[in-house]
Amino acid sequence: MMAVSHVVIGSALWWGVAQATGQPAEPAALGLAALGSLLPDIDHPKSWAGRRMALVSIPLAALIGHRGVTHSLLAVAALALFLGLAGTGNLAAPLAVGYLSHLLADSMTLSGIPLAWPSKQAYGLRLLRTGSLAEIALIGALGAGLAAAGAETGDLARAGKAFKEVLKVVESR
Repeated sequence: MMAVSHVVIGSALWWGVAQATGQPAEPAALGLAALGSLLPDIDHPKSWAGRRMALVSIPLAALIGHRGVTHSLLAVAALALFLGLAGTGNLAAPLAVGYLSHLLADSMTLSGIPLAWPSKQAYGLRLLRTGSLAEIALIGALGAGLAAAGAETGDLARAGKAFKEVLKVVESR
């Protein structure tokens, strides 16, 4: 999926988790969910995360390739361990939700994801091609749903402003 798609899906998923658990949709948490949604693509040097962390991305891509370990359950376990050791408290949840949203989104693409890495077996729903009209329609529907949910809860203006800033950063890079 495209970076903007990951940001929309990660933000929408965090919004849902925050609402379900009674947490406000804080702009900082929304930003962390967006960041988490982009982190798995650090294994691709031309991705949003890869361009910012080239010292990690280039060797990782050369050794493992795209959609390798960073798209697996091993990476999810490593992220959970890191966040637990870092003692990040409330900051851990939106970052982790964003990361997991990336894996869910990529599992919808034709390529799937290697959940059991180092096995090359890809798993997923394989419903759409990256950059396709189907992806754009999905993102449009999620964006509209996010806006409707925000209007209903009264957090729309604040969360919408934060979301707009996150999208500006992603699109400008």
